[in-house]
Amino acid sequence: MITEKDIIKMKNVFATKEELNNGLAGLEKKFDIRFDKVSIMLDKIMGELEKAREDRIFAKAKDDEQDQKICVIESRVRKIEEKISV
Repeated sequence: MITEKDIIKMKNVFATKEELNNGLAGLEKKFDIRFDKVSIMLDKIMGELEKAREDRIFAKAKDDEQDQKICVIESRVRKIEEKISV
């Protein structure tokens, strides 16, 4: 049989429902704060990735433009060389 002394000892060892609920509420707040920090960092990273993607798109367009100019110049050089060699 459990005595009054045993109950007092158990109260000192085990948490009550109220203590557990208070502890969980604190953990939820900590979790929310951490989640917010992670979310903010991910937003920053996504912004940088979007900027890098835009930079690559512009660089690709510039490269394509330069490639087209080179093709035109090569074609013109070939025509000139053909006329010189004749």
